[in-house]
Amino acid sequence: MNLSGILVTAASGRFDEIVAGLPVLPGVEVHHTDAATSRVVVVQEAPTIEDEVDGLRRIQALPGVVAAEMVYHYFADDPSLAGTPL
Repeated sequence: MNLSGILVTAASGRFDEIVAGLPVLPGVEVHHTDAATSRVVVVQEAPTIEDEVDGLRRIQALPGVVAAEMVYHYFADDPSLAGTPL
């Protein structure tokens, strides 16, 4: 499991549209919004690092997104695989 904290900045006049569109993306949850600065904090959950990076790129490509940067990353191993040799 990969969790990432992403700071999204919306273009002027597109804030509400961005806030509404983000949770539609797979694994994305909106956790904080600040209309005064047009910033949104989201947490994204993805099964692999590749999926996590792809999700960030999807957010960056949304119309009206000025910037989206990963500011936090957490990786957790599957506990059921603990002690299993590679």
